Amino acid sequence: MYFRTNGDVRFIKVSKNVQIFLCTGLLCFFVWCLFISYNYVYLDEILTEKNDEVEQAKENYLKIEQQYAELQNEIQKSAAALEQRQKYIQQVLEENGEVMSPVLPLNDNDDFTAPEYVDVDENDNDQEARNVIRDEKLEKLYVDLKRVEMQQNQLVKNMNDEVDQKLSFLSDTLTKAGITPEKMMELANLPLEPSASGGPFIAVSNISEANLDTHAFDSLFYKRAHLENIKTALDHLPIITPPEKHYVSSKFGMRRDPFTRKWATHNGLDMAGWRNTPINSGGAGIVTRAGRNGAFGLFVEINHGNGFKTKYGHLSKVKVERGEKVEANQLIGLMGSTGRSTSTHLHYEIWFNGKPIDPLKVLKAAKDVQKIKQQKHDA
Repeated sequence: MYFRTNGDVRFIKVSKNVQIFLCTGLLCFFVWCLFISYNYVYLDEILTEKNDEVEQAKENYLKIEQQYAELQNEIQKSAAALEQRQKYIQQVLEENGEVMSPVLPLNDNDDFTAPEYVDVDENDNDQEARNVIRDEKLEKLYVDLKRVEMQQNQLVKNMNDEVDQKLSFLSDTLTKAGITPEKMMELANLPLEPSASGGPFIAVSNISEANLDTHAFDSLFYKRAHLENIKTALDHLPIITPPEKHYVSSKFGMRRDPFTRKWATHNGLDMAGWRNTPINSGGAGIVTRAGRNGAFGLFVEINHGNGFKTKYGHLSKVKVERGEKVEANQLIGLMGSTGRSTSTHLHYEIWFNGKPIDPLKVLKAAKDVQKIKQQKHDA
């Protein structure tokens, strides 16, 4: 190697071995630089990929956690709804004089909170074990709730069948007495179909948000409300037999008039007995007429409400006054033969919605009506 400075020339002699060493060193340095640069870029890509995998794992865990939280929330809502439905079932059974043991397997010690996830860098086996435990717990709760729901649905189905039998029994009883339940409820200003403005057992937020079939419960609520409305309207029906001791001397409908012997309509039931036999009110109500009334002789008329009226004719004495409030089976007069009458008897009429109905049919249905009021319906 030659060096020239201000006209002076100097040189340095490098041996072959030194040259080889220097070249080898430079080559090694170059290779090392290439290796380091490659590793830096490659490791950076690995780290970036690893970080992406970690972020993806965290995102997956968050999704799974959200799914578990949603499932846990559904279980809580279902449990709350089932508890409310159970209270309603218990209420219905108690009203029917029955007692049952709770079927809900849940109590205050049940924990609906799922175990939290551990950090992603912890042992995978530990994490998997936690997930298995949580899965088993939630699955057990879900199975228990489904079992309870099935038991409740069966109970409610049986209750619906029982209410259907009661409604059928009631409808048949009234029809035999010449009364339609629909007209009776209409006159009592009661709805034919109960509105959904309230309920004794369901908080809307719990039931509507829970994934439960409420059709059978809705049906039971409406049917029971309908049954109660009919029974309320039925309270006005006069079912007491006015004279305790009597025999039927002339029935309701077409007959030959006892004076003219011509066919005529008879709007009541003639009940014969001894003179001054006590005559009692067929039901609670208000006396609208009391005194002389033409061919009826001494006469009493009682308005029982809801379209029902009763009329009592040919009395020997009247024991009430117009405007007086009377109770069912209260003494209102004595049997006689005043007015257009051939002998001692009571002429008894029952009117419904402005038309006369056969008192004998109503009196024959009286026992069934009592069963309805006492909730002792025939199966």
